[in-house]
Amino acid sequence: MPGPRALGALVSRTADVAAAWGGALLRESSPASVEADARAMSDDGVVRVVEALAGLARQVEALQVRLAAELDDRCTGITGDDVAKSMGFSTPERLIAHTTGGRTAEAAALVRLGRATATRPSFTGGLLPAKRPALAAAVERGELGIEAAETIRRFLERVELRADPAELSAAEQFLVQRAARTGQRVAVCTAVGADGLALLVKRLEAQLDPDGVKPREDELRARRGLTVWQDRSGMVRVRGALDPVGGAALRSALDGLVGAELHRARDARMPFGARARGATDAESTSAGAAELAVDGDPALAEQRTIAQLYADALVDLARHGIGCRAMPALRQVTVVARVDLEALVADRGSATIDGIEQPISLDSVRELVTSAGLSPLLVGSGEEPLRLGRAARLFTPAQKLALADRDGGCAWPACSRPPSHTEAHHIAWWGRDDGSTDLDNGVLLCSHHHHRVHDDGWRVSIRDGRSWFVPPAYLDPEQLPRPGNTSIDREFRRRLHERRAPARAVA
Repeated sequence: MPGPRALGALVSRTADVAAAWGGALLRESSPASVEADARAMSDDGVVRVVEALAGLARQVEALQVRLAAELDDRCTGITGDDVAKSMGFSTPERLIAHTTGGRTAEAAALVRLGRATATRPSFTGGLLPAKRPALAAAVERGELGIEAAETIRRFLERVELRADPAELSAAEQFLVQRAARTGQRVAVCTAVGADGLALLVKRLEAQLDPDGVKPREDELRARRGLTVWQDRSGMVRVRGALDPVGGAALRSALDGLVGAELHRARDARMPFGARARGATDAESTSAGAAELAVDGDPALAEQRTIAQLYADALVDLARHGIGCRAMPALRQVTVVARVDLEALVADRGSATIDGIEQPISLDSVRELVTSAGLSPLLVGSGEEPLRLGRAARLFTPAQKLALADRDGGCAWPACSRPPSHTEAHHIAWWGRDDGSTDLDNGVLLCSHHHHRVHDDGWRVSIRDGRSWFVPPAYLDPEQLPRPGNTSIDREFRRRLHERRAPARAVA
């Protein structure tokens, strides 16, 4: 039997797999297929088998690393003394990739790791220890896979010339210890994964090479960029990369907005057991029903995915920026939607947005008319501008302040969007219903809930200085009105007024 000592660890790992496999089975092993055996395993048994197979795979990779280093030594570049060239390959990496059926990049990783963890000949003819002894020992024992070992090797090579040798050695031992998988369940649980190892490398690099932090930051900032384009389907796509500082600002803002929505959705999952079945319209407007109608209401449940929440949050930030007084460069920015007057009156046709190829619906135009920085341009025959609708149709800043004082932000029940992220929405549409631009016909809604009102068919009304939302019958056959948000300041003033009223009456 060739090389029993060299293959001893591999044989041991194979025995571990066999033992874990047999111990995991809840019934006799099936000769039919591996799938049948897998289905017969206990939950814990499946985990143990996967763990044992991972250990075997790392041991196989350890042998591949050693042989890749040996093959690299035998590729001298001299004709007649180069294994790869004699077989028709220009480099040992290409030969290994062809032999294993893998990619050249994977073969190159084997070769580089093999060089770093192999013993080295000395000038006297002896052998020197491996350049990375702790890394070499962990790979040989099958405790590190190729990806983790390469991450550590690349880091050490990158900082070697700028770091103190003793600190570099300590960093190598620390990373190997944290990334090693010994096969013991407790140790496996404490070992960091690929993401954790990458984080450790970044932190250690800053400690070993503090002078390199600023150049690396400058390099990342120089690579920042953003591309916005429209694809064939009409979607506006965004792709880019931000430096750490700029990316942190964007991510924090988006996480804050999405986090608030997720908290609202979580609170809305509370039991909705207090619905006043059979309550009259007057009863449903009481303060008690107002509080009970929000919690856990399935008709108000969040329907968006996490990705959609982040997309909406980014749009909210852009809409907030357009026309923002604190950003003079955007104060005069206007997105113009062009719509034919006859099409708008007939409620049949489409519109376009300047700079965007994909046509939009007339419903979208009606929504845009109340958005800050967005103006519908009504045109007649020959594209002749007839009227810029925003000036005549938008709620004035004073009216929006009054709506904010009433609604407190987005009026949709339990929505946490502040007034700055909302639009003044005409309850009776200005085009379809000849709705007026006054406070009793206005309500503040964020972009997402503006769409829900339009698309789902919710009805909105204002009663006693508060908004009420009536769902379509397919969401709630009883169409029980849901009370909208109200300003905390307004509610406090109302209660304060009610408390003072008896005192004045007594006086």
